[in-house]
Amino acid sequence: MRIAMRMGAPAMRANRRRARRRRTRLRSGKVCTLDDLFLADCLIFDRSPMGVRIRLAQRTRLPELVKFFDDELRLLKVARIAWRRGNEVGMEFPGDQPRPATCQREITRLSGKYYAMRRARLEE
Repeated sequence: MRIAMRMGAPAMRANRRRARRRRTRLRSGKVCTLDDLFLADCLIFDRSPMGVRIRLAQRTRLPELVKFFDDELRLLKVARIAWRRGNEVGMEFPGDQPRPATCQREITRLSGKYYAMRRARLEE
């Protein structure tokens, strides 16, 4: 028990979530800039109405605000990066942020492979 406390075991950490999270079955998603430039594919580990926990397919620099696309739900949201540990990223969906326009053409493009989108070139 003493070792777990020193190492910061997950059971000992405070839960600061504003909404109950739901584990997913490693659903896929995409992250892109607000200008619709592709940044990375990702796997979705947890999601709630307030945010999502993802793992990026590769190490990628992310701006503070991004668009997040959930392949399963075909849902596009503006997200703020809340925290990051390596390729694992926590994002929250700010209530005061405008939602991006989501026409059927944009959803179809996001549903395809990343090469159907323009790729962003951000320096690491």
